Amino acid sequence: MKKYIVETTETSEQDLINIILYLKYNLAGEIVADKYVDLFSKALKNLEDIAGSMPIIDEKLIKHKNIRKINVKKYAIFYTVDEINNKAIVLRIGHTFMDWEKYLK
Repeated sequence: MKKYIVETTETSEQDLINIILYLKYNLAGEIVADKYVDLFSKALKNLEDIAGSMPIIDEKLIKHKNIRKINVKKYAIFYTVDEINNKAIVLRIGHTFMDWEKYLK
């Protein structure tokens, strides 16, 4: 099985911080926020094994960027795959109900 190196961008790291802070202080509290930290950590670790197997998002505005996604509860991790260097590069992390086409432009 092929392994990928998972790299995060500064933007995706800030997205994750914002999500966790929002959950902690505005929505659900510290226990739920900590649970999501674990869920995101596991999803990013899992990406090492599955990055290349996920389909490219089939939206006209972003298809040419070869963006893929994995879901974590109500959130999505958007990434691209560099097959030459065996890397999965996390671009953004956001809520699944947001206008992510606009978000990923």
